[in-house]
Amino acid sequence: MNSVTEPRHSFLRSAAVVAVGMAIMNVAAYGFTLIGTHRLVPEQFGAITALLGLLLIGNVASLGLQATGARRLATQSDDGSLAHAMLQAGRRTATGLTVVCLLAAPLIMWLLHIDSIIAVLLLAPTLAGLTLMGSQLGVLQGSQRWTELAAVYTSVGLGRLVFGGGALFIHPSLDSAMIGLALGAVVPPVLGTVFLRGASGGTPAAVKSLLLETAHGTHTLLAFFVIANADVLLARGLLDGTHSGYYAAGVIVAKACLFLPQFVIVIVFPSLANSPGDTAKLRRAILAVAGLGVCTVLGTLVLPDLVVKVIGGPEKYGSLGPYTWMFAIAGSAYAVLQMVVYAAIAQQEKRAALVIWAGLIVLAATAVIVLGDGMAGVKTLVALTSGCALLLSAVLTRGLTSRTSAPAYSPAPAEPDQ
Repeated sequence: MNSVTEPRHSFLRSAAVVAVGMAIMNVAAYGFTLIGTHRLVPEQFGAITALLGLLLIGNVASLGLQATGARRLATQSDDGSLAHAMLQAGRRTATGLTVVCLLAAPLIMWLLHIDSIIAVLLLAPTLAGLTLMGSQLGVLQGSQRWTELAAVYTSVGLGRLVFGGGALFIHPSLDSAMIGLALGAVVPPVLGTVFLRGASGGTPAAVKSLLLETAHGTHTLLAFFVIANADVLLARGLLDGTHSGYYAAGVIVAKACLFLPQFVIVIVFPSLANSPGDTAKLRRAILAVAGLGVCTVLGTLVLPDLVVKVIGGPEKYGSLGPYTWMFAIAGSAYAVLQMVVYAAIAQQEKRAALVIWAGLIVLAATAVIVLGDGMAGVKTLVALTSGCALLLSAVLTRGLTSRTSAPAYSPAPAEPDQ
């Protein structure tokens, strides 16, 4: 009996540590967002939300590095060279993304109707810091160093809250918010460097193999994060400035529901990589994520006025009160989809990305055709995103459960992790 209960207790302790770290990260990060709703006018808040959406999309490289690293370290022994190669891959990826962001700045300004070149240029250093962090998280997650992993997660939120929120209190503007975000993004990789000092032995060939493998998982994650943030960009482009700001405030609820169950994915992912075709484990993970989503939806139905007060106050966003539950459903639906996407990465199901891209095309085309003006447009868009996420989750889950004999992944012998 003890041999059974001890692993269970160990799992629960690990889950609790990671859950606390990620809860602090999310609460602190949302603290910054809430400061933004109170300190910025709706149009400026819509702009910063659109930029945060781009950061979430760009951060897919960080998550791709982390996922591949966790998978490799969970299935291979490491003498330090695997970790070192992953950190090198993180530095190369961060450099490449910095260049891309700087070159794309004029296009971003035009597409999102943002006048500040400073705010857009600051996307580059912010994303670079987050990418470096992702390679470090891969090492910590794959080697099950849960306490250090939780510490880095905590530093993400605190860095954003202290530097980003502090900048908004000093001067409430889009430029100030982005300066604070860039400074806050420095904190996690500095802490990760302290935890992982001493790793060495990575070879150029190992780094190349790592980057190639990362590209496959990153493609799937990119598809997910594009579709998970497409509604904010669609709202910015198809609704007027005021109602895109309302939608951005409602997305605070949706993102809370999306990120709340992430600790389940972090803990379960290495075992999914080691247990390809374990449909029972996948079902339990999906039910855990969905159960947390049901709780959040019920909370918004019972306390809609409190939700509105938290996201910005009834003076600015009182019109959202009757519809906060819709945003909670949308966020919870995307949380389930995210769990399924990570399961697809664990099983190396490359068709998942194509399915999600197809769903994105349908979502965008439908929004352009049917989206109305005012609050009717807000309600229509959030309903479209919920339906799209649930449909994609069902399609992908059916595909995964039909591949019970598929290998989790095929690592090259002696090649490092991600």
